[in-house]
Amino acid sequence: MPQWEYSKRNLNEAPAKATDVDLLNAAGKDGWELVGITPHNLAYLKRPVPGPAAEPPAKQPARRKTASRQESED
Repeated sequence: MPQWEYSKRNLNEAPAKATDVDLLNAAGKDGWELVGITPHNLAYLKRPVPGPAAEPPAKQPARRKTASRQESED
């Protein structure tokens, strides 16, 4: 199951030459996904927490029958 980190951006604080959409596009380029926007223009975002790459489980060697196990199975 993925783990998430969250961020909150105040879209009212966009620089003079930018819009709220510019702020959201910049966040999207950093891997953030918009979750919701409040009536007060606060944007909530999430992205997966970076972690180590998942390694496939190590393959276990086949079990061999021992002499005592063979006798008990016969």
